[in-house]
Amino acid sequence: MGTAARLHKKIKHMKSVKTFAAILLMTGFLSTSAFAQTDKKDAPKEHKCTKACTKDKHAYAHGEKGHTCGDACKKMEKKGNM
Repeated sequence: MGTAARLHKKIKHMKSVKTFAAILLMTGFLSTSAFAQTDKKDAPKEHKCTKACTKDKHAYAHGEKGHTCGDACKKMEKKGNM
């Protein structure tokens, strides 16, 4: 193999390495951005009292701070009602 052929092979290899690195960086950036957006959207909201709340006990709605999902919530999430 001549010098020109070896140089051509090295350049071709370097291009593929750079392309691979660029793809990894872009996908990592995009996935990180997606998680950052969902964190804001899925963050629990402050509780607002309703008629269901009493002096002794609050009735937390799904998505409010203090709410604990039970079996009913989990079933509704699976159905897509929440």
